[in-house]
Amino acid sequence: MKKTKRSAIVPILWIFFAVTVAGIAFLSFQNGEEAKRLGEQFILHLAQNINHKQNVSAAELSALTYDIRQGGRALAFLILGIVGTAAVHLSCPKWNWAVRTIFTAVILLVIAFLTEKLKVYIPSRHYSYEEMLISITAVIVGFLAVSLIMLTISALKGFFRLMAASHIL
Repeated sequence: MKKTKRSAIVPILWIFFAVTVAGIAFLSFQNGEEAKRLGEQFILHLAQNINHKQNVSAAELSALTYDIRQGGRALAFLILGIVGTAAVHLSCPKWNWAVRTIFTAVILLVIAFLTEKLKVYIPSRHYSYEEMLISITAVIVGFLAVSLIMLTISALKGFFRLMAASHIL
C-alpha cells in the first residue's frame, strides 16, 4: 500500500479502534441493573417477532437475551481484533512482522481480559470466566485473520521482489 493511502487510513483505524474500546468499556462497566434495562424492550420485541406470539415465556426471553448479549460480545471483540491489528500493522510498517504481531496480541488480550475482570468492582456485576473466554476467542480470531493476511502480503511482496531481482541479473 502506498504511503499516502496508508497515512489516510491509519488515523481512521485508530479512531475506530478507540471508539470500539470505549463502546465495549461503556457496556462492560455499567451497573448490572442499567445494563438489563438498556436492551430489555428491544429483546422483548425481538422475541415476540421471532415467536409470532404476544406472550413470551421468561425462559425464552432469558435464553434470547443471553444469546444476543454473547453474540454482541463476540462481534464487538471480533471487530476490535480486526481493527486493532490492522491499525498496528499499518502504523508500524518498519517493525518486524513478529514484533507487530506480539505487540498487538498483548494489547488486545489485555483489553479483552480487563473488560471482564474489572467487573468485580462494579455493583451488581460479576466476573464470568465464560464471557472472558468468548471475548478472548473473538479478539484472537480477528487478530489472526488480519495478521495472517499481512504476513501473506509481506511474503508475496518479498517473493515478487526476488523474482524481479532475478530477472535483472
